[in-house]
Amino acid sequence: MASYSVPDLIAWKRDGHAFDETMIQRFIEGLLCGDVAPEQVGAWLMACQLQGLSPTETALLTKHMATSGATFEATQGRADKHSTGGVGDKMSLILAPCLAASGLVVPMLAGRGLAHTGGTIDKLEAIPGFNTGLTLDQMRTNPCFISRQTEGIAPADRILYAARDVTATVPHIGLITASIVSKKFAEGLERLVLDVKCGRAAFMQTLDEARALAHSMVQVGSALGMSVTAQITSMDHPIGRWLGNAHEVAETVACLHGGGPADTMELVRMQGAALGADVDAVIADGSAMQAFAAMCMRQGVEEKTVASLLEDPWSVLPRGRTRTTVTATSAGWISDIDALALGRFLVSIGAGRTHPADVLDLGAGIELAAKVGDWVEAGDALFHIDHNAEGLLPDVSAAFVVDGSVQVHAPASRLLETVDIDDVVVA
Repeated sequence: MASYSVPDLIAWKRDGHAFDETMIQRFIEGLLCGDVAPEQVGAWLMACQLQGLSPTETALLTKHMATSGATFEATQGRADKHSTGGVGDKMSLILAPCLAASGLVVPMLAGRGLAHTGGTIDKLEAIPGFNTGLTLDQMRTNPCFISRQTEGIAPADRILYAARDVTATVPHIGLITASIVSKKFAEGLERLVLDVKCGRAAFMQTLDEARALAHSMVQVGSALGMSVTAQITSMDHPIGRWLGNAHEVAETVACLHGGGPADTMELVRMQGAALGADVDAVIADGSAMQAFAAMCMRQGVEEKTVASLLEDPWSVLPRGRTRTTVTATSAGWISDIDALALGRFLVSIGAGRTHPADVLDLGAGIELAAKVGDWVEAGDALFHIDHNAEGLLPDVSAAFVVDGSVQVHAPASRLLETVDIDDVVVA
């Protein structure tokens, strides 16, 4: 294995050859021991970007990235989900306790938001006392948790992920697949559902792009022994009614009480069903709410804070001190709500970040007062903004399109396609 120098590996892929397992293992081990210089990391990634990675290479890279650090024992009943990100995507917060209440073990590693896509970890940190930095020992003894990735889990992924961001190699399907699936494989999962967002506010903006990523992740995850389903869902319009960090925790509580928006609950039901859970049943009997409360307390939230959160979320969650309402300037049907425009606006008021070091305003957010297909009169509220900004806010009223001539109905479902291993053509 040591006979391969790092330049040899870069040249091999540069010239269009496929890596074998020994080559991939050599590179990952060199990455971890400091044998690969930063400029060599960039050159290796660019060679992969330009020459591609086959499904076999991607599966091998995923395996060695996953086993580059600590892993959880693969056991029956371990399940998780992953979303490629969107605006209003708080499914993980709702789904995790529903899965736990259904008898599954949920080792959910999640991330922070960047740009217009919100992060599960940021949302949970709006709950006073919630510890998103569990140790490996705490994770291993926890039947349901949501925590950020520790340094010991898939450390090779952290190095490559940071390098991809500054070397223009983020869009590569194989590298995306390896990054996502390696962390899920390290969790020791039996079952995994993937929510691959598609649309103007998604990373994959076309159905062909989303389909390619879904097929890659399903194929690689299945090759590594997991039961994987991908659901390609629309991300043109914002999900749910509340957008922002604390705001999406408030909507989570509403959903667990049985009062969540229809589009939010559709996604949670679909993801739960893919993992063998009846979301409606565990919400109706209260066990999902109990599992959410138990998870919060296991992760550091005081019992009295949890009780207040479940009774009145805004009694404990941060909220912008100023509320600004944006109203319709004319009567008509709401024909469109631009999720990307709203996501970028949330960043501008502090609810999102443009750099990993940015400090968030966890109480900044939006409450939607109308949805696609609604009729509004001039002066009716379109949405409310909770913020702490000084001076004038950016004008985001154009995110809502009001058309008085014809009614446009919201899509009946956000689901565009489902992909499982039977749908994948194995290369």
